[in-house]
Amino acid sequence: MIWKFLKKSPDKTPIETSPTEATVNHLPLSYLQKLIPLGDLPAAELLAIPATMHNFNPGDIIFNRGAASEQLSYLYTGTVYLEANNGTGYTINADTFKAFYPLATSGEHTFSAIAKSPTQVIYMPLSNLQHSSKPVNNPLINPERIPPKLRDSFFFDSFCDTFRADNLHVPSLPDVALRLRSALQKDISIADAVKILNLDPVISSKLIQVANSPIYRSDNPITSGHDAVNRLGFKTTQNLVTSISLHQLFRSRNRQLNNIIQTLWKQSIQIASLSHTLAGITRKINADEALLAGLIHNIGALPIVTFAESIDISRYTEEELQASIDCLQGLVGTYILKKWHFPDNFQQIPINTTHWYYDNGQGLQLHDVVLLAKFHNQLGGANTQKLPPLNTLPAFKKLDDSTLTPDMSLKALHDAKQQIADALIFFRT
Repeated sequence: MIWKFLKKSPDKTPIETSPTEATVNHLPLSYLQKLIPLGDLPAAELLAIPATMHNFNPGDIIFNRGAASEQLSYLYTGTVYLEANNGTGYTINADTFKAFYPLATSGEHTFSAIAKSPTQVIYMPLSNLQHSSKPVNNPLINPERIPPKLRDSFFFDSFCDTFRADNLHVPSLPDVALRLRSALQKDISIADAVKILNLDPVISSKLIQVANSPIYRSDNPITSGHDAVNRLGFKTTQNLVTSISLHQLFRSRNRQLNNIIQTLWKQSIQIASLSHTLAGITRKINADEALLAGLIHNIGALPIVTFAESIDISRYTEEELQASIDCLQGLVGTYILKKWHFPDNFQQIPINTTHWYYDNGQGLQLHDVVLLAKFHNQLGGANTQKLPPLNTLPAFKKLDDSTLTPDMSLKALHDAKQQIADALIFFRT
């Protein structure tokens, strides 16, 4: 697991030391390009970043919890221990992938950092983080933003040409979801909403199932669409109907491509369930909206996989397809949700959840919850060691001090386990 809980002796209060400082004239470009998220900047901008290097001895305090972050810091050599307020923490070694993430970003430090060996830390202006954390420039427009492995890719170039020509097949929401969304913009009755729901018996019956689920169930089970809408309310009904409808879109006639789509849908369900759980913990974001936001966060992958059906399979590799999804799904997802006339906060979910360090400078937003859900969904998986330190994420910093500690992160995963299992059954049938 990412959280390696270690205890430290509580009888000494760490005192921040004065390290040896030296100006760094030339950091290798190959190293700078590995830094997250700075490595996304153009090479000329990376090389122009002013940097200083501080040397620390074993036991030195690099920064104290509660102090303000004044610079962006990266571990260059050595080993650092990051300690939370309850004495737990984790270790970062310079020769691991985690060292490419910042030790600290903006705001107050939520951990103390202690050198465990002779250590060198590189400091850069925080403005570079703010610059690199903006949504990426559109690779459909700016060739410099195309990942090197996709340059001269027939599949990628063909998809981009189709998108630019406005010939891309965009999936449509099922009729019931669209009609209900349009009707609820007016003053309608529960009976009017039920008439729309009854146009699709599958969606109607699933809505009744949800209304009887542990999340909404009261003492008396319900059996009608009217009672379901009455219990859930119009807004929740709309979000849930849209969520239920999405499953119909995640299909492909090609067996191999359908496997990819079903993997994406399963991931969507897991992140949606975690988003719902985390929204409940924060009590600042509507949990039903968080559920829907989790389900649509990777909707942009659908047209890319669908486009692959029209291309001879010998003209691209699965790696090319996945790289194209990684590069474009945020942009395409936002494009789809605009076509579907989703509210602006939903439209931005796909693009704003592709970057761990994205920050729009506002308080906790819907996209922050989905981003944290993505983080938790990868805990314990094959990519755990490639996750950033949770305490450096802007989304994490927007939470109250006690809202989500490492212990509570594990508890959130535990609490969401059954919900994820139930959701996988419900949304996949």
